[in-house]
Amino acid sequence: MQTSPPEHPIPARWSPCGAGHVAVYGTLRAGGVNDITRLADQLACVGRTLLTGTLYDLGWYPGLQLQGSGLVLAEVYPLSDALEQAMDRIEGIWPVDIGEYTKRVLTLDVELVSGGQQPLEVLVYEALPPALHGRTQITAQDWLEWIAQQGREHPDTAFSLNTPPG
Repeated sequence: MQTSPPEHPIPARWSPCGAGHVAVYGTLRAGGVNDITRLADQLACVGRTLLTGTLYDLGWYPGLQLQGSGLVLAEVYPLSDALEQAMDRIEGIWPVDIGEYTKRVLTLDVELVSGGQQPLEVLVYEALPPALHGRTQITAQDWLEWIAQQGREHPDTAFSLNTPPG
């Protein structure tokens, strides 16, 4: 007996990256349309860091390529499996990978809110080259400040997911 394929594709199995923290540089920063603190109860920023790379304007959100010599401000938060899975949905990585971002784990020096500096292993969502093709490079360190200076706001105040075009 032949069975027909499922009506909806079965999503790939999800697995965590293993980092203890995440560095966010765009809409997931405090005050952004996808403010990360709305994803988990009592989530608090542990510090800030500067990511080295090139920032691009992808519309109402940025994309970071971890190549180049620019510095990009990022906030660092504790990372749980549930938070990472929620962020993978926002970034269009899971349950369907739309091919815009990839996950990178880096060890970065973080200026702690409590004072001092500490190297932490952090997850960073890096934009893939095809997503950046023909996009405007941003030279500002602070994406939220830059987008406000452009006079642009996201058309909605609810969380927005990255979804395939079409």
